[in-house]
Amino acid sequence: MEVELKYQILDESDIERIFQDPYLMKIKDHKHDEEIEMHAVYFDTEDRRLYREGIAFRVRKEGCKLVATLKWNGSSEDGMHKREEINVPVSDEEKLHTPDIRIFDQSEMCEVLEKVVGSRTLLPVMDIFFKRRQMRLDTGKSICEMSADLGEIVVGGRTAPIAELEIELYSGEESDMKALGDTVAEKYQLTAEDASKYKRGLDLMK
Repeated sequence: MEVELKYQILDESDIERIFQDPYLMKIKDHKHDEEIEMHAVYFDTEDRRLYREGIAFRVRKEGCKLVATLKWNGSSEDGMHKREEINVPVSDEEKLHTPDIRIFDQSEMCEVLEKVVGSRTLLPVMDIFFKRRQMRLDTGKSICEMSADLGEIVVGGRTAPIAELEIELYSGEESDMKALGDTVAEKYQLTAEDASKYKRGLDLMK
């Protein structure tokens, strides 16, 4: 299960201040501090069967890597996002244009996808472009990854900006990650964000 906190960034200059925060610098893993260009493509059927079943399917280029991701059973409250998630490495960049649900054939969710999609064609419904700055944090009780994302969501001719901070729990205590997020949010006046990038893209379709 993926567990993460999301916050809106109102002032992009806060990103540098956060990443140079004295406390975060103390608990930072200096081997995991990088910037990555991301391009995610989300897919669905023409009649939005995946969306209606609460499933999100994307293929994302992360620097030089390609990763297919499936998310379902999602919830969000006060910036805390929880959902089931599968990530599978992909070697063929063509999957950014022509996805294949058999990518997930090692999971029970592949059978679910086959039933939901049926004979329908999966089509790209949105593109999300952003630059991610990220670093690994170890509090002693939990290991998290903190990311700042800047970019845009593109749906047809409509766009929406991305400026958000995420803290994802890798291992350890959820309450410790929440305390870390509360500290950072209070210090830098960040607002909790309940809408994922995907949800914001869906809102552009309305």
